[in-house]
Amino acid sequence: MKDFLAHFSTNKNISLLFVLFLGFNLWILPGMMPGEKPLDLEIFYTSDEAYAKINRFTPEIRESYRMGLMVSDMLYPLVYGALFSFLIFRLWQNEKLVIFPLAILLFDVIENISIINVLILFPEKSHFWGSLAGISTAIKWTFSALTILVVLTGVGKKISLKK
Repeated sequence: MKDFLAHFSTNKNISLLFVLFLGFNLWILPGMMPGEKPLDLEIFYTSDEAYAKINRFTPEIRESYRMGLMVSDMLYPLVYGALFSFLIFRLWQNEKLVIFPLAILLFDVIENISIINVLILFPEKSHFWGSLAGISTAIKWTFSALTILVVLTGVGKKISLKK
């Protein structure tokens, strides 16, 4: 893993991934849910809250959301997972710390699969898929906060070493 990270954690790759990251956040993902806040942007929700929210979506928005989750939101975790893994490795030279962005990637994919199943089964309710979606979302955001903390601490360390 260390050799892989050392080889691919280049300024060029980090810059390219950052541009893709911005593209997803500014153009691709917002187009999935015009006018609606998707479940995956919540911090946590119960199965009942997930179904209540999805019930308020129009059939067109539910279909757009499902398709977006199946395509765009399955690619997006690969982009930010690589971006933050490479960035953390560059800042810390420690492959063990990339577990944080890789955990975000894993729980984001579990979240996406869960929400896709909720949308496919709708209007029938699956407590399992609704609960797994909410739990995965909460874990994803926990690892997101930890990843940001590791990155910011690494940047602070780099800055303090230059003084």
